[in-house]
Amino acid sequence: MNTMTSKPIVTGLLLLFTLLSGVWLSNSGRPYNTVIFTIHKLIALGAVIFTVVTVRQLCTGVDIRTLALGAIVATGLLFLALFVTGALLSIGKPDHVAILTVHRAAPLLAVIATAATMVLLVSSKS
Repeated sequence: MNTMTSKPIVTGLLLLFTLLSGVWLSNSGRPYNTVIFTIHKLIALGAVIFTVVTVRQLCTGVDIRTLALGAIVATGLLFLALFVTGALLSIGKPDHVAILTVHRAAPLLAVIATAATMVLLVSSKS
């Protein structure tokens, strides 16, 4: 398996682990368990850093098309939304249904945007 295939797979696995740790955290109840919460935050941060590094490496030497740039921007905004809503949920204020809804919907959209970004950049490389 070459680097161009393995890095997107690792990115997907990290996103999956982030989702699973988020479900584990959610099911642990409130107040959030500090250990589970820290594990979730660290996995999420690692996933974002690995994704950024991977996208950056895939962008080198590639003429980025508008669609790929849009996917990169959408991915970044979705990750930002996840971090902001996660922070708001962790402090417990404001306890608003809209924030929880965004934090539950954004992971699926982030995975789709990340996959689209990877596919567009990998296909541009070949």
